[in-house]
Amino acid sequence: MQRARSKNSYEFDDLLAMVGGFGRYTFLLYAFMCIMSLPIGLQQLVQVFYGATPKYSCVSLSPQGNNTCKAGTCCENCTEYKFTGRLTSAVTEWDLICDRKHLKAMTQSVYMAGLLVGSIAFSTLSDHFGRKIGVFLSIFFMVVGGTVSAVADCLSLFSLFRFVAGAATAGCLLVRFVYCMEIIQIGNRTAGGIVNNIFVSIGFTTLSLLAYLIRDWRYLMLAVSLPGAPLLLCWWIIPESPRWLIAKDRLDEAYELLTKYAKRNRVDIDSTQLKHAIQEFKKEEVRNRNENRKHYGILDMFRTPKLRKRTVVCGFNWFVNALVYFGINLNVGNLAGDMYLNFFILCIVEIPGALLLWVFMSRFGRRIPYASFMIIGGLAGMLVLAVPSDEGYRFIVTILAVIGKACILATFLGIYVFTVELYPTIIRNTGIGVCSMMARVGSIITPYIVLLADLPSMSKTLPLVIFGVLGIMAGILALWLPETLYSPMPQTVEQAESWEEDYKIYCCGRHRAPKEEASIGLMDKEEAKEHRNSATETPDSEKKSETTL
Repeated sequence: MQRARSKNSYEFDDLLAMVGGFGRYTFLLYAFMCIMSLPIGLQQLVQVFYGATPKYSCVSLSPQGNNTCKAGTCCENCTEYKFTGRLTSAVTEWDLICDRKHLKAMTQSVYMAGLLVGSIAFSTLSDHFGRKIGVFLSIFFMVVGGTVSAVADCLSLFSLFRFVAGAATAGCLLVRFVYCMEIIQIGNRTAGGIVNNIFVSIGFTTLSLLAYLIRDWRYLMLAVSLPGAPLLLCWWIIPESPRWLIAKDRLDEAYELLTKYAKRNRVDIDSTQLKHAIQEFKKEEVRNRNENRKHYGILDMFRTPKLRKRTVVCGFNWFVNALVYFGINLNVGNLAGDMYLNFFILCIVEIPGALLLWVFMSRFGRRIPYASFMIIGGLAGMLVLAVPSDEGYRFIVTILAVIGKACILATFLGIYVFTVELYPTIIRNTGIGVCSMMARVGSIITPYIVLLADLPSMSKTLPLVIFGVLGIMAGILALWLPETLYSPMPQTVEQAESWEEDYKIYCCGRHRAPKEEASIGLMDKEEAKEHRNSATETPDSEKKSETTL
């Protein structure tokens, strides 16, 4: 039997409310994390441009074999190629064409591998040494990795520091998001998370402008790496997360920091009451930890039928989301029209995609909107097979790619929400970690799928077709996942297995049922406030964990 919450106990949201909630000071800290998202966006997709291949032609043929070689093609008897145009890249620097094309894909895959390692390393570091150290250390290594990449004189050194930049970028993405979620009250977290990620998309669109203006790839690498350096000066301004301080038993420091929150937010507080609230919240944490002493691991995600199904479906969907998302971006050079304009359009559609996700998942639940976006995006990729191969029809392929990009961005954000709500609390972090690793595996494979378009006798649209097939498969599989919007989140594996799964189709949010305070669920402020007022009657097992993305 679950222990009921004491009327004198406190949640961390209660502490934030006492010091002013999302006041002026909290807003400034949140704004810093949003600004930090801009260089993350610049660094994340710069590989599209340092991996771009300008037009080239053979300028030296060996005496043996054919004496002609068509421009833009590789010939066995060609001993030297010349690139044309203003654009330079790692491809022009180290001749990554023809039989060396795979090395370009390798540099991009190494960066993706860095994302995998960095997400593990920096999450562990921030849990042990603090969010502040995690934030600024990842910024430092992102600046160093990007800058050294710009001046590297050999491909191996360049690849090494692309790995460093990838690891640091993953750290920035992860830790700044966790920091934001820990200083924002539950009712504002969905909006806060989406707006924060929109700033990453703004970084992507800014990258398209910088790449258009700066055609030398080394200067472009410096332009996307150095903007993170001034953020390091804010080390003396940005405080530690009060939530982390309490978790590490540093209650006096947490008290001083929360007092600072109240002062900067212009809120008068009773210092005795605040100290008491911090101590009671810590006691509640310890009691909850003692009640859940049993250790769970990855194998628990596969031991029972329902969790096994959810793990397989979610893992495959994370794999597909990452593969298709990065694939469409890296494939921009194979689309008709100007590469810079195409990239800008592919990035700008992310913002309406994110907003559409917010609206649809609030009104129609998680399952149907997610599967619909995924299937529509997959169909957009498959439809390129119906487009004639004539040059005059290539713009249609670009339009279909834009539709696919908007859909895949929506599903990439949606799968975070869906996965968090599908797993029971005791293995939720493990579930997110395993699924995130599947996503990184997908992103590592992506450059080699895009490389297929450059192979002889292969169509330029082949990568989009592969993305489309995978998207449709993932969307259909997602229909086997239960609806979670109106279902309580399970606390234990036993609850996840015994509770009946919901496969209803909801329309316009007319159905309302008690739902836990969703740190990631799409609840509005009034719902969260109303639910919090009744928290004294709610068992601990019926509350959502404060752990977010």
